[in-house]
Amino acid sequence: MNRSDSEIARTRAFWDANKPIETGAPGYVPDPPVWWHVALALGVALGLQATLAPFIAVRGAVVSMVILVVAWYAVRTGSLRGFAFGMVAGACEDALTGATGVAWTFSTALAGALAGRLARTYLADTKLALVPGAAVVTLVRYGAFTLIMQSQGRGAALPLVQLHAALWQSALDAAVALAALWIFPALGGSGAHRR
Repeated sequence: MNRSDSEIARTRAFWDANKPIETGAPGYVPDPPVWWHVALALGVALGLQATLAPFIAVRGAVVSMVILVVAWYAVRTGSLRGFAFGMVAGACEDALTGATGVAWTFSTALAGALAGRLARTYLADTKLALVPGAAVVTLVRYGAFTLIMQSQGRGAALPLVQLHAALWQSALDAAVALAALWIFPALGGSGAHRR
């Protein structure tokens, strides 16, 4: 059936007036990763962070492999699971460091919940959502860690140096996230890009 130009224009105007808002559900929601993949990734991240990462520090900042795994999991699953996984990962970090009390536990849980907010937005459709997400989550986690340490009576002696290290760590985490997505494209939920 052929439609006239006025009917087509009227239909287009109707569709333009009734577009879904920006907060609508994304076209693709990635499946959560398999539990043993997540456990293996966390174990490898903890091992790398405890052994190798201190030797590749850049300007006082060390890449946080644990927060990258937490952000990856949270972006794929949502805020609640990101919070729970962040709490487990942070508790593992606190157990390895021994002198931070519960600072990594709560700051990593907060970072996981923040990263999980990306899971149901249009940013979850993009492969590179993890890169700026890792940078922002790293800054939030570092800030929360600093506040928790100060509340425990162990504040930073040189806050400007700590801020400088946090900014460098944020940039490093984003660069490592970009490299990981380039080397392992399936980490970004590549199912959205095959349709």
